[in-house]
Amino acid sequence: MAYILRTQAGTFTIEPDEADWDIVKLCIGGLKLGSFETAEGAAGAVTKRETGWADWDRANEGACPSCLADWEEC
Repeated sequence: MAYILRTQAGTFTIEPDEADWDIVKLCIGGLKLGSFETAEGAAGAVTKRETGWADWDRANEGACPSCLADWEEC
């Protein structure tokens, strides 16, 4: 299962991590930001603005998803 979220800072994706199929990776524009045990954990990092992507993490404006349900499933 994969998820996508379009923001002003870029397009985030959550998808299976090819290095370990038991975890997921969080990416923006194809750049891997980190690995998480669950898609919910990856989405939580975006919600908390703790992704490692400065343009998103430092932003105070723009819509911020409250949970994985706010992401588009693909």
